[in-house]
Amino acid sequence: MDGIQRENGCLNTFCPIASVAWLHRKMKDSFFLIVGTHTCAHFIQTALDVMVYAHSRFGFAVLEESDLVAPSMTGELSSVIDEVVAEWNPKVIFVMTTCSVDILKMDLEVSCKEISKKLNFPVLLTSASGIDGIFTQGEDKVLKALLPFCPTVEEEEKEQSEERKSKWFFFNKEEEKPVEKPKVSNLVLVGAVTDGTAQQLQWELKKLGLDKVDVFPEGDLAKMPVINERTVVAPLQPYLNDTLATIRRERGATVLTTLFPIGPDGTAQFLKDICQHFQIDASRVEEREKQTWQELEPQLQMLRGKKIMFLGDNLLELPLARFLTACGVEIVELGTPYVHSKDMKAELETLLAKQVPIIEGPDFHLQLKRIQAYKPDLIVTGLALCNPLEAMGYRTAWSIEFTFAQIHGFVNAIDLIKMFTKPLRKWQALQEHGWN
Repeated sequence: MDGIQRENGCLNTFCPIASVAWLHRKMKDSFFLIVGTHTCAHFIQTALDVMVYAHSRFGFAVLEESDLVAPSMTGELSSVIDEVVAEWNPKVIFVMTTCSVDILKMDLEVSCKEISKKLNFPVLLTSASGIDGIFTQGEDKVLKALLPFCPTVEEEEKEQSEERKSKWFFFNKEEEKPVEKPKVSNLVLVGAVTDGTAQQLQWELKKLGLDKVDVFPEGDLAKMPVINERTVVAPLQPYLNDTLATIRRERGATVLTTLFPIGPDGTAQFLKDICQHFQIDASRVEEREKQTWQELEPQLQMLRGKKIMFLGDNLLELPLARFLTACGVEIVELGTPYVHSKDMKAELETLLAKQVPIIEGPDFHLQLKRIQAYKPDLIVTGLALCNPLEAMGYRTAWSIEFTFAQIHGFVNAIDLIKMFTKPLRKWQALQEHGWN
């Protein structure tokens, strides 16, 4: 798309195995088994140490030298999974492979299928390689692997089909013509958000007239929503491109291209586009958006006129920057690892209309020079770069916090904006106390 600059720099971000930090909370009957080296295990222990000590629903299978020359990994992997089943009794196990497995060309797909057949429950292989992916894209891989568990027809339709089949055997009786109900589209919100966030969005849509709104993924494997050619899918996260492409290709569903429900402006447009598709009156949305902006006014006073720069880390940069422009912020540069123009079309059009400079795959060394020229009031970046930039005198916000925080919908807008104002208030307080 015109207006986007590309630098093809290195990815300064965590690898996709970090996504287990929020996925294991959402899917309460699952277990995530990460297969990798001691280095990968060390990363999980240091980055997610609190969750490890909390006895969370994920673990690590460390590759040893003997595994590299083994003719098959099925035996070793099976013994580890047996321990997981005995302790956790999950309904599904995700075997997440790291870049080490990909580099060594280890094929675990056959092993997972054999173990799944032996245990008679799903053991799903998902690639979480960090060679060409970032940490939020781990969710994309997991949701894509879960799609086969989304039924294509409702239980009621199944029962009607079975009833019609049974009548075929009664030739002497006059066949009654079944009364067919009109086939209605169903709405599915796609994204591993918290239960509270999903319920808030469902409540907003219910007030507008949509009573039945499903969420994918559900916490229970047996309760995954129906996705078929009549389904309307509304993505909640901007990094689910493989999942959305598979839904379009294999299920024939309609995927809405709209703003993501992040910030009052994004949430309002998200709800309006859904209402437009289902031909529902959305006049209430504007008043709800106006009310939310009024509640944010004390925070907006601190943000207006500020210069903010995104270095690129978690693929949330586009909707976050769009929200900040609505707050009166000047985005001096929007760096992001990837730009998927199809699913991000609405976000891109909004940002480019406001002449926000977008750089795909930014080169940090070039960015460092631009930082010195821009002198931004706040830099949103990954953990690895925050402390060095703080030491240089810049204010920073951790981009990884946005993936864990509840930032979707009208209700969470106050928490979202405070994630930008908090580091500015901290700096202001330090200056008031004589810190230079």
